[in-house]
Amino acid sequence: MEESEIIRLNVGGHIYTTTRSTLVRYPDSMLGAMFKGDIPSKVDQDGNFFIDRDGQMFRYILNFCRSGKLCLPQQFSDYDLLENEADFYQIEPLITSITSSRQNAMKESQEFNYIEIVEENLHSLYSGSLLDAFTTLDGRTTDLTAIPGISTYGKSPEILSSFYSRLTLSIRGLRLEIGEFLSKQGWIKEHSNLSFSKSSSRGDFVEKKIYREVWKICRKNH
Repeated sequence: MEESEIIRLNVGGHIYTTTRSTLVRYPDSMLGAMFKGDIPSKVDQDGNFFIDRDGQMFRYILNFCRSGKLCLPQQFSDYDLLENEADFYQIEPLITSITSSRQNAMKESQEFNYIEIVEENLHSLYSGSLLDAFTTLDGRTTDLTAIPGISTYGKSPEILSSFYSRLTLSIRGLRLEIGEFLSKQGWIKEHSNLSFSKSSSRGDFVEKKIYREVWKICRKNH
């Protein structure tokens, strides 16, 4: 068998023309075994080698055998079908490439939205009383305005960019209230920390506590 021999294939009714060397590029695969003569092959009425598989998906299989690269069109979505075909042909590098391509496509089809909540509380170290408290929210404008009660606080978010805003409110305990709402809506707390600092003001010593939380949620791109 000459590897330069021209081979015509009928795959599920779709006709392909290639060389034997392309088909045996991965000798441990099903195609490699078929065209090395290790397993018997079928022919159709026109003398073409016949494979009873998905003819449209075979174009990606054959192109991978030619180049060693998986080339899929933009917005390709038939990963289940392609994985099934690759599993039949048992081309291990192709199976790996499909898995990687599918994972990348999933990442590109989604994005993460974030909301950062920063709560600052000022306490007198002499009396222990709360001197001041305010909460700052940073995130997408649509996410901030979707939080129940935000509009009732009487302040509009400060626009930072086309999509992002900042809202500062002099309300104690808002961080916990908003965090509870976000959790129920499927947001995940990705990060949180607490920091302290001390200073003197008007003869009093003041302790500042800063709570910082970052929440995220996955959104699908359309």
